Amino acid sequence: MTSNNTCYVWKWLKGKTEPVVAGIIRIDNNGEMSFRYGNSYLQRNDKEPIYAEELPLIGEQMFAGNIGLINFSSIRDAAPDAWGRRVIHSKLELDPDQFLDEMTYMMNSSSDRIGSIDFQSSPTQYEARDVEQATLAELQSAADIIAAGQKLPIELDKALLHGTALGGARPKAMIIDNDAKYIAKFSTSTDTYDIVKSEYIAMKLATLCGINAAEVKLVHTTGKDALLVKRFDREKVAGNNWYRQSMISGLTVLQLDESIAHYSSYPEIVEKMQRLCKSFSEDATELYKRVVFNVLIGNTDDHARNHAFFVDGEQLLLTPAYDICPQNRTGGEAGHGMIIHKGSNKSTIKNCLLAAPTFHVSPKDALKIIENQIKTINHKFENLCDEANLSPEGRRILWKRAVLNDYIFYEHDELKELVTYQLP
Repeated sequence: MTSNNTCYVWKWLKGKTEPVVAGIIRIDNNGEMSFRYGNSYLQRNDKEPIYAEELPLIGEQMFAGNIGLINFSSIRDAAPDAWGRRVIHSKLELDPDQFLDEMTYMMNSSSDRIGSIDFQSSPTQYEARDVEQATLAELQSAADIIAAGQKLPIELDKALLHGTALGGARPKAMIIDNDAKYIAKFSTSTDTYDIVKSEYIAMKLATLCGINAAEVKLVHTTGKDALLVKRFDREKVAGNNWYRQSMISGLTVLQLDESIAHYSSYPEIVEKMQRLCKSFSEDATELYKRVVFNVLIGNTDDHARNHAFFVDGEQLLLTPAYDICPQNRTGGEAGHGMIIHKGSNKSTIKNCLLAAPTFHVSPKDALKIIENQIKTINHKFENLCDEANLSPEGRRILWKRAVLNDYIFYEHDELKELVTYQLP
């Protein structure tokens, strides 16, 4: 029997294209979540934990409060974030500030959510909450209306359902293009700089710098730009079927609540990775490259939810990088979303070099990574700006302000000499 404080978790197991019921979620009157795996699930030979550190494969009921949380983080990762919640409020014709419980968000969002679980009212019958494919133009129009706080007309009411299960605060939706699924990220009228093109340039630069980053495309619709980010948690197989890859956020690995996410640190996440990652050495080096790149490119919004891991049984593997976007700034000094070294989140190369041993990267290799990235950004920035058709003003906002800001070279002027490019 279901109620408005109960739902069932269905999971796509590894190599399967259809979900099975895995367990039941209950949320009490105080908002605390509990979870229990179903007996039928525990008896399966191919059973997998949602995330063994938080929800091990046991038959007893588990309470989030026992690990200091209101909601299980691995469950919360699959629930909608700021933008998705805003769309759900609009869909239900509610004020954006009106309180809704977590169950309402979970049960009113898309079934094609990040990772490999979904929430259902039935333990025996699975029904996907998805609609027919909307066009990019329809999605952009719907996003504009939601962002303006207006009511969606009926013909666009379902257009943004595919974006309700996604993380982040900016307008987005999910689309299918040929044999891949993409997250479409839109510009808004309130953007103070060209965020869509800036993220495209940063993501392409990341790949050129040797970072394993998600594939991106820049498209134009209804007079605006949109960024398509290829989903790495989906793989199309025979027919129109899809594998779903289990994923959790860095915040979940750190076992932190949203309210104290600003206390997260790279040293702590590396410590967890050393115990949990399948290929720790490779993943730690890869994460170090991303920290360096975030400093060089000016992506200070590198909070713990903007890092993620595939879940393979009881082991983890770092996912491709995503949400890398230079953040607009006018001055020099800046801080990152996570602590880099010994309580400091300062955006400097010095901090990166001091942090290298934490990532099991030698000083020599750290310097080589930094020099390679500076040279690549220096040589490829203009070409990518041309490719994205970024305006001269857009380039001025990025170059030497967000990207390769002089402040990051504090006490390392010799590296600044590698930056030879000048705006026309």
